This record gives sequence, C-alpha cells and structure tokens, in this order.
Amino acid sequence: MSRRAVKAVNWSAIAERVPPHQKNLYAAFKAKSDQYLRRMMANPETTPQINWEYYRKNITIPGLVDKFKKEYESLKIPYPEDKYTSLVDAEEKNVVADIEKFRVECDSDIQKLTATIASLKAIMPYDQMTLEEFLEYHPEYIAGTAEKPSIWPHTPEMIEAEEVAKEAQVKDH
Repeated sequence: MSRRAVKAVNWSAIAERVPPHQKNLYAAFKAKSDQYLRRMMANPETTPQINWEYYRKNITIPGLVDKFKKEYESLKIPYPEDKYTSLVDAEEKNVVADIEKFRVECDSDIQKLTATIASLKAIMPYDQMTLEEFLEYHPEYIAGTAEKPSIWPHTPEMIEAEEVAKEAQVKDH
C-alpha cells in the first residue's frame, strides 16, 4: 500500500458505518493501520544517497568502493505486483450495477404501492362497507359463487380436493 493510499483513508466515514457491536474490532484495525503507517513513515520514501567520493578517499582497497557502488545501484527491491485492484474495481462495477438494479426495482415497487395506497384512500372506509361493496373492491376474496360453490377454507388446495371428490363421485355413479 502506498503512502498516499494509507493517508487517504477517511476513518471518520468508516466509523459512521461500523455497527456498535463491531466498534472494538474497528478500533483494533485502525490501531494496527496507524502502527503500520508510523513504521512506514519512519523510513525514507527513496533509498538514501551515498557519498561515494568520501568512501573512495577513505577506503584504501582498490576497486572495493566501485564494486559496492555497482552492486548498490543494481539492487532492485521488488515491489509486490498489484493483482487485486482490477478485481476490486470489477467487483465494484458489479455491485454498483446491482445497487442500481435494486434501486430501480424499489422505485417501481414504491410507485405500485403508492398507487395502491391512493386507491385504498379513495374507497369507502371498511367499517362502513357492506359485504357486497367489499367484494366489489376486492374480487380476489370472493369465496364461492352460485355457479361455482366452494367449501371453507376457500384455498386452492381445498378447491382442487373438491373437484377430485366430484370426479370420483361421478365415476362411482
């Protein structure tokens, strides 16, 4: 993690989203991050520059300073390859797309429910309705009719059982 990335963390925004039962885990994580940042900031960002002329004057073994200078300049400390930023970015795009889809679905549901509430407010109060008026407003609650009577409970399973019983009765006669 670079110095810039560690400094750019908005800890107060994260703290607002942490649930109360996880505050101690958040505090431990923040302390560990701060400790890492202090250790990282204690070291210079680049390798220190060495005064090679000073060492050439003071070391009497010929070629030793040049050998060390050559090895020092050829030293390359590998920085870990960033394999995960592209995966995180792709996952973020997927999550943003899912959130947008969910938001659209919620807006659609809100519109439907708002229309339902408006229609419920427009009808007569239930305590003032007759049974016929109620069934006119809510035809899905009509249990049985003269053409197609049904036995309580008026569930699809019970209606299916009645039809099976009628078929069996017709076969017996």
